[in-house]
Amino acid sequence: MMFTDVTMDEMFPRALPVFKPALPILKTEQIYASINLKAAELGLTLNEQQWEVINFVMDFYEVCDDCENARKLADLMRDEFIMQGGRRYLYKLFPNGPINTIHELVDLPNLRNETDKSFGTRW
Repeated sequence: MMFTDVTMDEMFPRALPVFKPALPILKTEQIYASINLKAAELGLTLNEQQWEVINFVMDFYEVCDDCENARKLADLMRDEFIMQGGRRYLYKLFPNGPINTIHELVDLPNLRNETDKSFGTRW
């Protein structure tokens, strides 16, 4: 129960209103055709397991409005595919890094900390 008629916007004013961009719809025939073309250019033949991981990442981007942290996405993917082997399984499917490869295939924006040369890490 509020004790005053002051709204939250009045109590915590912002200099500029925050507008979030619309979330993308990634699962379209055009996107799938583009993924197949890029996979062929990279010399990849995508199997059912790889498509499962790609679809998981696309689902993540369709519902996430703050998707810039590579580590967060990597941990989420590890947890989702833990029964198949977690990160080891993902790197067997995508040897150049699951996040890096999927972002290249689906043409998603680069993430922060996607590659850390000091540790030799490439998500």
